[in-house]
Amino acid sequence: MGIIDVHAEIGSTPVWGVSFTEANLARSMQKYGVQRSVISSTIGNSCDFRRGNAQIAKIVESKKAMLGCVVVNMNYPEQAQQEMHAYLTSDQFAALLLTSGIRDRHVTLAETEEILNAHRRFVKPVFLHTPNQEAALAANEIAKTFNVMKFVLLGMGGEDWRMATILAERTLNLVLEVSGSSSPDKIQFAVERIGAHRIVYGSGLPYVDPSAIIGLVQDAEISDSDKNNIFEGSALRLFGWKRSQI
Repeated sequence: MGIIDVHAEIGSTPVWGVSFTEANLARSMQKYGVQRSVISSTIGNSCDFRRGNAQIAKIVESKKAMLGCVVVNMNYPEQAQQEMHAYLTSDQFAALLLTSGIRDRHVTLAETEEILNAHRRFVKPVFLHTPNQEAALAANEIAKTFNVMKFVLLGMGGEDWRMATILAERTLNLVLEVSGSSSPDKIQFAVERIGAHRIVYGSGLPYVDPSAIIGLVQDAEISDSDKNNIFEGSALRLFGWKRSQI
């Protein structure tokens, strides 16, 4: 069984000030059997999205097992659109991540509508950080408005994973990413509600130990087929990849 990690960051962490490099990620991938990671920059997610995207572009150019996620800040729509045009036309970038530039501040429809209208031309999923119910509700409003796009809820609503799952049950272009809460019940609950084909694995590195997230999926009372979908199959379909390409 292979694993695709749709949610990992590279760079210095704001809390510890320790650098988590592409070499660190490569070792983690080898340890846990991760065949491909979609990565963004810790700098891009916090203070300088243009600098962060440039760093990721250099990494994915030489690391075939890593693909980039373009980060854009909702407060800078013009620069955001420039970044999208610079990177999303490349096969080395797999997704767009909308951020407020503040880790605990979620994005809203009003603040991201201009950027998402410009994103219509790119057939690539949009990632949204959803650490709580408020963020999940805001993401749901965005997804309902832009219903031809796929939106991935990073963190699956945190401790409000039930709410995030119920939203995904009603809004069919929402995909749940399993990092966030360590509740042992959330994977089975989500599979029963929306099916494993709309759930993807994300490690949340470097802020989360991948073994904990992998364990949540492996220990869930779901079928091996469902586990394979969460670890790999769902991501293959989300990004339009073939298994032979991994």
